This record gives sequence, structure tokens and C-alpha cells, in this order.
Amino acid sequence: MCGTPQFLCVSVTFLQPTFHGRRERGVPEWPPSPLRVFQALVAAAAARWDQAERLAPMQALRWLESLSPPRIVAPVGISSSPYVISVPNNAMDLVASAWCRGNTTGKDAQPATHRTMKTVRPTRLSDGDTVHYLWALEREDSVTSHPHIAWITGAARSIVALGWGIDVAIGDARLLSASEAAQLAGQRWHVRARGQALRVPDVGTLDALVRRHNAFVTRLAGGCLTPVPPLDRFRVVRYAREAAVPPRPFAAFALRPVDPTSRSPWRAFRAERAAIVAAMLRHAACRAAQADQGHWDPVPGGSNIYVAGHTRDDPSLRRGRTPPRFSYLALPSIGARHADGMIRRVLIAEPFDGDGQHADWAAARLSGADLVDEERGPVATLERLDEHDPGERVLPRFTGRSREWISATPVVLPGYDGLKVEKAGKLLSLACDQAGLPPGCVESFEFVGPPAHAGTVGRWFVPSYLRKWPLRWARLVFKEEAAGPIALGAGRHCGLGVFAMFSGE
Repeated sequence: MCGTPQFLCVSVTFLQPTFHGRRERGVPEWPPSPLRVFQALVAAAAARWDQAERLAPMQALRWLESLSPPRIVAPVGISSSPYVISVPNNAMDLVASAWCRGNTTGKDAQPATHRTMKTVRPTRLSDGDTVHYLWALEREDSVTSHPHIAWITGAARSIVALGWGIDVAIGDARLLSASEAAQLAGQRWHVRARGQALRVPDVGTLDALVRRHNAFVTRLAGGCLTPVPPLDRFRVVRYAREAAVPPRPFAAFALRPVDPTSRSPWRAFRAERAAIVAAMLRHAACRAAQADQGHWDPVPGGSNIYVAGHTRDDPSLRRGRTPPRFSYLALPSIGARHADGMIRRVLIAEPFDGDGQHADWAAARLSGADLVDEERGPVATLERLDEHDPGERVLPRFTGRSREWISATPVVLPGYDGLKVEKAGKLLSLACDQAGLPPGCVESFEFVGPPAHAGTVGRWFVPSYLRKWPLRWARLVFKEEAAGPIALGAGRHCGLGVFAMFSGE
């Protein structure tokens, strides 16, 4: 083995290209959860070693359940069309109870009468048949001689199925270095704040499985049925694909006139004033946060960082990264036939992978608030906007899902490009990293000319601290569909570098 081992890799290979496991409410599960493979290891260990030999395997399984949730590398899973079959209803308990009462001829006493219709919707595997679970090992100096590895490997090689009983599979386990793990074929799934919920083992899961098994084998003790309780010891974490752009929670607002007698239902600003509109939106959020410090006290840095964005003294700013904070984005009116590029909508976005609680706060606290100009006073009123409103045409261009995105306001590159395309490309890649996009999620990008609405505006206003950097327009192509809002560059928090779905127009 080359390199220092860093991962315990448990691999499960399916003998047929289908998987039938499901989550709650019958939703197809893919990839198979780490708890599911842990249960398969427990069942395999119980089948392989008798009672006198199980002490060491159980210690190994307790060690495994104490590790952090694993990464998962899996083939592409495609949900197939559902179909219905007639199956036994797992009601032999009723049959046994009838027999105990001396009833051998009644309806409940006949196994054949206990059937039900079951919906089957297998996941079909594409481009592979093996799922790998990678548990990171921290104490690398003792990994190669770790006594638990051999027992986990033995249990993995005794796996016979994963999912339903018809999901026949074979298993294996081994130590891998980081470079070897990177070479495994398949989609990579990582733990994220938002994503697909999967069950993972936790400290105490093995003991809970043992208790549940004992409850099952003794469920008819004393001549009466004692229901078997569900498994009660595990964790639920969220996984998302490595190349998938995580969701970005946001609160959207329409800009309405302050004067209720205005003939227009909108308050519009020129597109080149996007950073000014974003600054007024930030000021409104800061006012609301000052009046509701109870929401922000538990947040690291409080509203001073997350809402106001006061991070200039933070060392991380020198590397282009900032602590989690709001982005204030002004949205030009684009996409319609007669769109004029004026700003009539704004939104406040959490970082990628946010949990949504701060966006919900902004939506509730800022609806009805005013945007205030330092010289002219209130200039617009915020009204909460629903992206799913069938009459709303502009907002979905910035918050929908697409593989191709194009800048609607100019990107402030995080450095001087010397008017060289190659260097500008590196700076745009850096801007993607700084914005929190997952590494490798962008398939390609190119620099383009200004959009049509930009040709009708004057010089773009840029905050003084960003004026030394160049402005560029770009088009991004992601490997998978990405959901907006997306903003890149050094001005991504203040209304610049906002991207819209590319329509090819």
C-alpha cells in the first residue's frame, strides 16, 4: 500500500444492478445509508462468530459506531417505475397466536390468507455496482496495527445482502490512503448542512440492535404478543453529492413605492446602482437586527458579522474567505421580451449550505421595512416576494435550477488580471472557491460581453474598497444543475457578481 492509510473502506458489491431499500414513507433510498451497512455488518458478525467468539467483533463494531459519519462513493442510482406485487404480510405472529389458542382452521390460522399488495420501486445502478463507505481514521500512526480492522474486515466479507433480502451482495473492507480513496469510481457524497437525510450509526447503536433482536425472539413469551419497538439509537445526517451545489436559502422582496398613491406598483432603480441598492438593503437588515439581538446573540460574531459584514479585521479576509454572512443582491429585470434591466427586486441570501433560519428571520422582520437613502430618506418599501407566484417572472431567473448561468451584474475579480485571459480565468476559479462552491462543481466557464441590459446603463457604481479590481462578465456551466441565487467575486455580498440562468438568447 502506498502512502499512509487514512480511511477504513467498507465496500459492498451488488450481484444484480438493483437496490430496493427505502426511507420513510416508502421513498427510494440512494445511496444506501451508513446505518444500513452497519446493520449488515452486525448481522454478518452474528452469523460468522458464535456467542463465545463475539466479544472482539462487538468491540470492533462499537469502535466503528463511534467514528464520524463516513463519506460515500456510489454508482449513479436511477429510480425506476413502481409496480405492485402480492406478498406475505409478515403476520405469522397472528397465526402463531391462533394456534396457541387451539384455533387451527380459522382464517387467522391460515398463513395463506395473510397477504398484502406491496409497491416495489427499485433503484437501478448505472456505471458501477459497488458502494464504498469511507470512515476517516484520525490516529494514522496506529491504523496499520489497529486490532479492530481485522474483525471489521471479517464481518464485511460475510455480508450476504444489503437492503431487502433480494438485494444480494458481497462485502469487503480494507485500509486506503487518501490518494487511493480519490481513485474510487462513482459519485462522491459528503455530509452537508442541507441535503438528503440518511441514517448513520451512533454510540449505542449496536446495543440498541441487540435489544431489538432480543425483543423480537421473545415477542411471544408468556403466550401473548409483545410488539417489537423500532430502533431508537442512531443519528440522521444530510448528504449531498460532491459536484452538487448545495442549496442557498434566501428571502426575496419586491421594491414598492413609499407613496401609496404612486401610479406604478414598483419602485425601480437603474442597474448600475445595484451596489447602492444592496447597501440600503443591508442598512435595513442592520436596523432590524439591532432591534432583535436575541436572535443573533447565539451566532458567532452576532449580527455585527453575519448581518453587517464587519469582517475587515478578521484574518480570514486576507485569504479571500469570510465568516458566514448575508449577501445582499439586487436583481435586474431580465428574461421577459420587454425587460428593461431596472432593479425592482432584491434578496438576502445565506451562505451555500445554510440551514435557512436566518433567511426566514429576514423574510419576517424586513417585510414592510423601508430602504433609506442617506440624503433623500425612504425611497422604497420592501414587500415579501414568493418565487412560486405564477405571476412572478423575474425572480425564478435568479433562484431556479440550471446548469448554465450568466452574470447579470459584473463580477469583481478578487485580484488584478493584467488584462490577461489566463490570469483572469484563475481569478474566476478563485472567486468560485471563495464563494463556497464545492470544488469541481464547475465544468467550464468563459468570459463574455455585457448582457443587453448593461448596454443601456452608465458606469457601474463599485464601493471604494473594490475599485482597484477589474469588472468582468462571465458564463458558468456546472456539472449538475445548480440552484440559485449565485453570486461570485469580491463584490458578491454587496450586489455585484449576481448570476442568472442562461437562456441562450
